[in-house]
Amino acid sequence: MKSVKNYNRIVVKVGSSVLTEGKTRIVGDNLGRIVKHVAELFSQKKEVVLVSSGAIACGLSHMGFEKRPSVLAELQAAAAIGQNILMHSYTREFGKYNMKCAQILLTRDDFYERKRYLNIKNTIFSLFRLGVVPIVNENDTVSIDEIKFGDNDMLSALVAMLIEADGLEILSDIEGLCRTYDKE
Repeated sequence: MKSVKNYNRIVVKVGSSVLTEGKTRIVGDNLGRIVKHVAELFSQKKEVVLVSSGAIACGLSHMGFEKRPSVLAELQAAAAIGQNILMHSYTREFGKYNMKCAQILLTRDDFYERKRYLNIKNTIFSLFRLGVVPIVNENDTVSIDEIKFGDNDMLSALVAMLIEADGLEILSDIEGLCRTYDKE
């Protein structure tokens, strides 16, 4: 097995619960720690894709919701509102390290159509060459399965396979998930 310090290409997935501590808003210190972690990896010349949840929480907070609604259309609206807020937060935090980031919104279907798959891959590798952190999130305004059934775990695995990552780091509060899994 390869040592983590020898990994050159890494996908880091951060779940909503890590960013929000179970609330309907992003906890700034948590987001700051995630960005610092990614910035440290980039400073070591690693190619890193950040797969981040949190758009729905940002939207709910912005709209004054105290708890998560059960109406799917409201969750989609919250995602649409919150994605801008989430990306603004990441842009501000990465700016502290003189780094740039880019948004890539995907659905699972994007990985099953060859042309779209290659476009995603080419975009990510172009961002690597430009020294920009790709931030991937599920496009919750058009893809409802993830809102109803899960988060970005599957998406992060698909991205890891797409870019032939050396490792996938899942930052989560899910019990029993406690190590970085690699492709070897």
